[in-house]
Amino acid sequence: MNQEKLTLNRTTLVWDWVVRLFHAVFALGWIAALVIALGTSHSSRTFPYHTLIGLTLGFAVTLRLVWGFIGTRPARLRALLYSPKAVFGYIRDAMLWKPTMHPGHNPASAWAIIAMLLLTAMQVCTGLAVGSGVREAKEIHEVIAYAMIAVIVAHVLGVILHTARHREIIALSMADGKRACEPVHGIRSARPVAGILFLILVFLFGASVYRSYDAPRQTTKVPLVGKIIQVGESEVEDD
Repeated sequence: MNQEKLTLNRTTLVWDWVVRLFHAVFALGWIAALVIALGTSHSSRTFPYHTLIGLTLGFAVTLRLVWGFIGTRPARLRALLYSPKAVFGYIRDAMLWKPTMHPGHNPASAWAIIAMLLLTAMQVCTGLAVGSGVREAKEIHEVIAYAMIAVIVAHVLGVILHTARHREIIALSMADGKRACEPVHGIRSARPVAGILFLILVFLFGASVYRSYDAPRQTTKVPLVGKIIQVGESEVEDD
């Protein structure tokens, strides 16, 4: 009875603006990067832009990790730390169609988020290595891309399963920040100023990377660091 009431009243504010805006930037950025990387040839003029997007995503992830220490309670990184037993228990209950509501991220989605953050960091590092001429990093870079696709698909399927099982359109929570849970689990403020600042910083970083991009040389300058790096695959051979 109480479970039904919660699924019908999605009124508790749980997610702040930083979490919601990061979710949008992260999803759109990965989609764009994957479409460019998988849909164009390495010699295409468009191909290097997936690296520019990747650098911006890496910066966004860095900001999200910082927010994971200073942000609202549901946004904290410790809120993602579920034990393997809790994850497998949640998946078992989901398969048996048992109602197991969580006010924030459930164990399965928490692990998916951790995986996506780690894979993004690895993708940025291996992408820079490929641009620097480390041939061995190319295959790893491609494997990570497909691993990310697998995690994304699993995450989306989990959202669909949750929606069907709990009759809560959970995807909307990343639009308005609200969940069907007791008010005690909510937050007092959506932190709009922090969210806008996050978006501005990501935009400025991405714009700087784009403005510094030298198409003929396929290089760009990393903001804050000031280092010029190769984007795309390096074809320079030793003289």
